[in-house]
Amino acid sequence: MKLKRNVAWLICGMAAIGCEEAQRPREVPIAKAPALETASELPAKRNHQPKTEPYDATVAGFKFTVPADWQEQPPKSQFVLGEFSIPGEGGPARLTLSSAGGGIEANVERWRGQFNPGPNDPEPRESEIALDGNKGTLVELAGTYTDMFSGGTPNRSWRMLGVAVPMGPTNYFVKLTGPAAILAARREEFVKFVESARQSK
Repeated sequence: MKLKRNVAWLICGMAAIGCEEAQRPREVPIAKAPALETASELPAKRNHQPKTEPYDATVAGFKFTVPADWQEQPPKSQFVLGEFSIPGEGGPARLTLSSAGGGIEANVERWRGQFNPGPNDPEPRESEIALDGNKGTLVELAGTYTDMFSGGTPNRSWRMLGVAVPMGPTNYFVKLTGPAAILAARREEFVKFVESARQSK
């Protein structure tokens, strides 16, 4: 009789535990949502997506046709309206677009002052070029390049392709600086880039 009573208590105890387990809420794993990209991160990510064909970019009211492997960058200076990074040997090279008042010749003289040519460097050259139907000056410089805006560190065997175009009260400047090997290989691309400019609507 005592054995039957113990068995009955055991059965009741197990049933009570089962009921408690059934009533206890189960934890359901919740999947974490992917981190959202901030507004400032999205343009930078888009700009670094590899491209396979030339693309259009608009800078300061002008649309340019850009070679596929040029990467648009956030300007490093408040005086720069647009900026591109161009890969290559010893690179990358830096292309900037800007506008300013004052005379064209004063800015070209400043460019010349940034270069210290060596005995084996090409002589400075100037030629005519057009940007959106406006005649400008293409300046080609070579030697040791020192840019005071970037700390004044001398860069040996560098070149510059600079375009200065007068446009009413302001002037438009397109400047490519970098190792000589890159600029020699990219010169024609640079000229075509400048000549592709047309006012955006």
